[in-house]
Amino acid sequence: MSDEDEMIYRGRITFDVPVPLSEIEPETVERLSYGPVIPLYTDLGRALGGVRGAGDENGWAHSGVWFDVLRTLEAIARRHERALDADATFDSDERGRGRLVVDAGGRFHDCQEDEQPEWHRTRACRCFPARIDSPTLFAVADVTEDERITVRPMPAGPFTDYAVVCEDHGDVACPTTEREAVFRREAHIIEAHTAHPLPLGRTGAAQALPPAVLGQLQAAAGELRRGRSYAAPLAIRHRDAAREHARQAAAELRRLSPSDPTDTLLHLVAELLADTSPHA
Repeated sequence: MSDEDEMIYRGRITFDVPVPLSEIEPETVERLSYGPVIPLYTDLGRALGGVRGAGDENGWAHSGVWFDVLRTLEAIARRHERALDADATFDSDERGRGRLVVDAGGRFHDCQEDEQPEWHRTRACRCFPARIDSPTLFAVADVTEDERITVRPMPAGPFTDYAVVCEDHGDVACPTTEREAVFRREAHIIEAHTAHPLPLGRTGAAQALPPAVLGQLQAAAGELRRGRSYAAPLAIRHRDAAREHARQAAAELRRLSPSDPTDTLLHLVAELLADTSPHA
């Protein structure tokens, strides 16, 4: 789904058995309360039966918002062993219109008007990019040893999905292939369990550098960290992006301190690069 794609779902998405609100985390319920859907409560408001589209006037939203709504419903159903049913259609700026289909493993699919629903129910579709035969898709450079973050096979009807679970952060991702699960695990380790490449506490860079320069260096550091999730050919774009941020930082520093900022900048960049090593 593209975040630039405006879309709407009309109709209902329900659980076969309502889920007591006392068993759902409050933040999960909140994610369904402020989006383009209206929660459907049962048992005098004590259980969540599903959601319905908010309506033509306030139901349109970026596809990324809808993606979060659907993934939240999938997670609730998975965690509480419920089946999902969808009686909903969609309109999309990019994909036209169609109906929402739940596959045999409890995943949502957008079935366009010229497609057969059965393709999606049996996952004989191309909704999951990890199933595309590509040697570079979700390839990782190295697999990190960290017992806190595991990849667990998870039965899903006739399919086997995979859960990426972290002792500190709970469920991280639930992809449909082991290959993508390993990739999501590595990405989580780098984002949440790796020291930040810019050691602000030790260098005092937050106080020493102008915000415009510091922001560019932090952006470069972030690109370098993300690049570690990918095998070398796929990491190139992140390294290139990091270099561009470093160039902009240098240009900004020259503009603000035209005398000779080179030593200061090189010192900070050297520390930044040093902290991106696997042992940082």
